[in-house]
Amino acid sequence: MNTMLRKSILGIAGLTAAAGLAAGPLNHAATEAFSSANPIAAVQAEKPDTGKLLPHGAPAGQSHVDLNDEQVG
Repeated sequence: MNTMLRKSILGIAGLTAAAGLAAGPLNHAATEAFSSANPIAAVQAEKPDTGKLLPHGAPAGQSHVDLNDEQVG
């Protein structure tokens, strides 16, 4: 590989890595400030009871589908 080309590629890679390291803390601080001001998920005040989770009652049995050998393969 040409020495000049190799130095150019290594220089660009070094600048890219330095920029990423410099911008990392800035990006992290902005993310923390945004997430604390605007919560993403709401916290549920109380746990739902069985009536809310299963409004039609508990299921009687497990449903299943019989597969032939071709479908299993």
